[in-house]
Amino acid sequence: MATMDLLAVLAECALFSGLPRPDLETLAPAARSRTFRKGSYVFREGDVGNALYVIRRGQVKISRMGRGGAEAVYAILVPGDSFGEIALLSGDAARTADAQAMELTDCVSVPREALLTFIEEHPVMSRHLMRALARYVQQVDESLAEIAFLDITGRVARKLLDLGESHGRNTPEGIRIDLRLSQRTLASMVSASRENVNRALHRFTARGDIRTDGGLITILRPDELRKRA
Repeated sequence: MATMDLLAVLAECALFSGLPRPDLETLAPAARSRTFRKGSYVFREGDVGNALYVIRRGQVKISRMGRGGAEAVYAILVPGDSFGEIALLSGDAARTADAQAMELTDCVSVPREALLTFIEEHPVMSRHLMRALARYVQQVDESLAEIAFLDITGRVARKLLDLGESHGRNTPEGIRIDLRLSQRTLASMVSASRENVNRALHRFTARGDIRTDGGLITILRPDELRKRA
């Protein structure tokens, strides 16, 4: 990928928003283009956190595996999203989760030392990072609250609404979630079994709240999902 393309990817990321192009150009010598085939790992939990990643094309799943083999999915990331920030800022620099490509994925990577130097020279980056970390903490808090206070059907409804807000687009029929999520992945996002998630989706479909077409979900009646969430 050409240097100009690398910088364009960084400029579209929230972490680097508002920074003048000449400032971003100081990262150009360190930035690299990385490609990951579907199913491959960008990094695994416990790996040394040696780079920040910004997605140019594709999807990346952030998750952790439990001792019994159960997976907890924290986020599905798309072009423009960044990941890997937490390990870069922690003392031991160890990855706290797995990052796996869900399809052929291109990323721009920035090495840890180059990024830390850039942050020291551009204080606005510290504010951007604090906002990113605050959003992460809020998401964890919300997930814990959902598990504690909502049944499985309610958790599925809440997750569909969240995905509609973050990855949806308005169509004449409703809000189309532009992510192809398997029932297993959705189950991992709401801490439930695939069978229970399947039953919840069937219930919403039968009620006319959602429609599934080619692996994509369209929210037809968001107000009805909100009543359940």
